[in-house]
Amino acid sequence: MCGATDLDAVYLVQGSVKYPKQRSWHPERIHICQECHGRGETPVAQWYVDHVRWTRVVGRGDLMPPTPCEHCGLHFIRNADPLLKRMTCSAACLTSLSDSRNAARGNQGSDQPCETCGEQITTGRSDSRYCSPKCRQKAYRQRTSNDSRNGAE
Repeated sequence: MCGATDLDAVYLVQGSVKYPKQRSWHPERIHICQECHGRGETPVAQWYVDHVRWTRVVGRGDLMPPTPCEHCGLHFIRNADPLLKRMTCSAACLTSLSDSRNAARGNQGSDQPCETCGEQITTGRSDSRYCSPKCRQKAYRQRTSNDSRNGAE
């Protein structure tokens, strides 16, 4: 955030960004250098001048040693927290990591018959109940029409 380059590790902090021409602050995880973290100052971005602030290091507990991001390899420092399962430096890296893992699995579906038409489910998630959005919508409409008939009696 301060313009430092070639850092060995960055601190992953909980912060907020106020975008130009907007009133509200948007929560984001921000990378800051060790020097800015030590001073405790709010970092200043290049094009958000005075529109970035941070409050604390992400997670709860004691500081962990620098850990590489599972997706991009950037070393970052955060607090030890059993609720933070994946070690990624940003939401974008977490999304990319999930997408690559899902692609590796091949999204092969559940290999069960569709609950609406009985056709084999060969794509999508492993817990899929329907072969297509069309069948899912058809099942929903059947459920809601049955519920409305049962409620009217």
